[in-house]
Amino acid sequence: MNDSDSKQLLLNLRTFPSMGREDYIVSSINKDAVIWLDIWPNWPSLGFIVCGPAGSGKSHLASALKTLSHGFIIEAKNLEESKLGNLTENKCLIVEDIHKFKSEKLLLHIYNMMAERNNNLMFTSNKPISNINFKLLDLKSRMLSMPQINIGLPDDELLKSLLIKQFADKGVLVDLEVINYIIKRIDRSFESIIRMVSKINAISLEKSKKITIPFLKNIFKL
Repeated sequence: MNDSDSKQLLLNLRTFPSMGREDYIVSSINKDAVIWLDIWPNWPSLGFIVCGPAGSGKSHLASALKTLSHGFIIEAKNLEESKLGNLTENKCLIVEDIHKFKSEKLLLHIYNMMAERNNNLMFTSNKPISNINFKLLDLKSRMLSMPQINIGLPDDELLKSLLIKQFADKGVLVDLEVINYIIKRIDRSFESIIRMVSKINAISLEKSKKITIPFLKNIFKL
């Protein structure tokens, strides 16, 4: 394999994202949350809450914890009374978007049942817990008692690492100048990176073209 081939592999070797702890990129915006992953299952409390805007990587963090703990992820809006028994059997339960809850009683039951079984909980939310209008005082006090970690949108260094990783997940290696070109032209979020890399990779494979800046100029016109 020559040098140009080694820099640019167009083989679609991996079509799934790598979401384990070893693939979760640590930066100043998420290092406090990653500490919880690194010490699991020796957590100092029942669990914690990750708060941050859409695109800040909460779901990526949740997926990494799920893989690490062999846990289970469910959206708060999908919680149902009939599911509680099975859900709370999980050693680690991750409830995403708690601010979209349908029933405060269900959340309280989950918290109490997980605590009784000495299992672990992680919640994610787009807003601080103190800004969620919980009416059940018992639930509100329990939520506020949980450690809350706030994460923001990725900075340039994290964006670069995320882009490189997303391309690598698809078996593609790109030059740094290509990474820098993309960063200047996309929204600063995990979701934007995933969507754009998928689009670039698909067009690259379809046209059998290397991912270069001239190639990208045409894509960003689409």
